[in-house]
Amino acid sequence: MIPLWMTFIFCGVVSAIGDTYFLEQAKSLNPKVGRIKVPLIIFLWFYDQGKTQFSKFFVQMAAKFIRGSRASCRRYVPPTGVAVGMVFATLCCITAALIESKRLEIVKRNGLIDKPDARVPMTMFWLLPQFLLLGGLDGIREWSVSYLVIDQAPIAMMKYFAYFISSVFGIGMMGSALSVHVVGKINQAKSGISWFQSTINKSRLDKYYWVLAALSAANLLVYIVVASFYSYKDAIIEELVEPEYEETEMNLFQHDL
Repeated sequence: MIPLWMTFIFCGVVSAIGDTYFLEQAKSLNPKVGRIKVPLIIFLWFYDQGKTQFSKFFVQMAAKFIRGSRASCRRYVPPTGVAVGMVFATLCCITAALIESKRLEIVKRNGLIDKPDARVPMTMFWLLPQFLLLGGLDGIREWSVSYLVIDQAPIAMMKYFAYFISSVFGIGMMGSALSVHVVGKINQAKSGISWFQSTINKSRLDKYYWVLAALSAANLLVYIVVASFYSYKDAIIEELVEPEYEETEMNLFQHDL
């Protein structure tokens, strides 16, 4: 199972950008709706909604599918869910890249490149799709991996596999910082200028997001190949239970708001 688990690492890399660069983007944008200033923590709520609703929708669709098929099909639901989560990771990075390109265009047009503390005249709600997709990634991934462990891990080793999976995603989170360093060094060697500068307005996060999107897509292909050769055991639990998440689970906005 270890080769299968290794493909999960990159999901952690993508998840980590919600706690870092997504937040920096939001801080630079206009938080007002009319005269009302909306707190950044609103994105935590949208993230939670994306996490809950997308994962519940996936479980409901999977439950309808297996009701009309052979019982043995149930074993393929969790690995399929992992693949769907990886699709969300790719879409999240693509969306973030497109929105960041738009933000940088407005920054350049208004002469704000050297004004890191100035608000960009662009509503922060442009970031809503990427937070929803990030929630979908984490929600579907967490549910699917949990069922995958229950179905496929040896009973005697199940609790250890749970710790192992947590460490795999933790490595992905730490790998996010490493990816910034590596990508920055590579593009600096090629162009002489790193995509990561002292301020978000001088940086090229859009290009970094495109790199993550490409790597996410490549990771999905690797996962499909590895998962295709894996021999799945019959599911231990035939019934699919919809996930329940606490709305305050993500620590995304425990920074300065």
